[in-house]
Amino acid sequence: MATTIASLCADLREEAAALRALVTDGPLTPDTPVPFMGWTARDSIEHMVLIDRLATLALADPFRAVEERAAFVRGTSSSAQPQARFRAIADYETLRLGVLGWHQLLAAWDRGLDELCAAALATGEDSRVEWFGGLMRAASLVSARHMEVWAYGQDVFDAAKVARPDGARLRNVVEFGLKTFGFSFANRGEAVPPAKPFITLTAPGGETWEWNDPASPERITGIARDFCLVVTQRRHVDDTGLLVKGPMARRWMEIAQCIAGPAMDGPRPVSARI
Repeated sequence: MATTIASLCADLREEAAALRALVTDGPLTPDTPVPFMGWTARDSIEHMVLIDRLATLALADPFRAVEERAAFVRGTSSSAQPQARFRAIADYETLRLGVLGWHQLLAAWDRGLDELCAAALATGEDSRVEWFGGLMRAASLVSARHMEVWAYGQDVFDAAKVARPDGARLRNVVEFGLKTFGFSFANRGEAVPPAKPFITLTAPGGETWEWNDPASPERITGIARDFCLVVTQRRHVDDTGLLVKGPMARRWMEIAQCIAGPAMDGPRPVSARI
């Protein structure tokens, strides 16, 4: 069955609800550090709120969206170094959102998610919108928001030392990672391989998900969550249970990048940090 914007919005809401429950009732505070670029839990949620607003504008008010994206780029491009760039992003987002109490921020996130889904549902299934990486389908924009909620949410779950309740919705994150295969290479000036490796992953429910040619000598096998952790740069492939066969598949897992922007490296393996 084809994926619709309605089903993608439902999955996005479910993903956000899992994180919302943690930040509402979990063992952390807004100032709890998360393991990403010196951010805090507040920085992670502020990022959700502002990027949801930009995505809503891209769907509902393209002309204003151009201005807001340009302002975002101007306000966050102070450094090419990832840590400094993401610090600038967090500071810009705080400035644009104003001084909000924690519960006010969470309420703003709830409202913004409602507005984003309403704008997406009002858009045709095949509509294209302008985003940071160029034109993309409206459905892909919703998938991108899901991927970011999962990725930045992982930082918060890691900080709280709480396991996230993943479900079938995780397939959207996997498939977004697959879509950014070519981007991961091209973003570093490397030739994009002509074919993707065969992917076989165990879903959270125990079933098997597969993509690409099973006859390929390049293969990636493991659990879906590990694949998502690697392509969103939350874990090094060597710190997961993924079995990677072939030099191209290995290179992809070393440079995979779902989030738009300059090429950046994911975390080093734990063994290299000791």
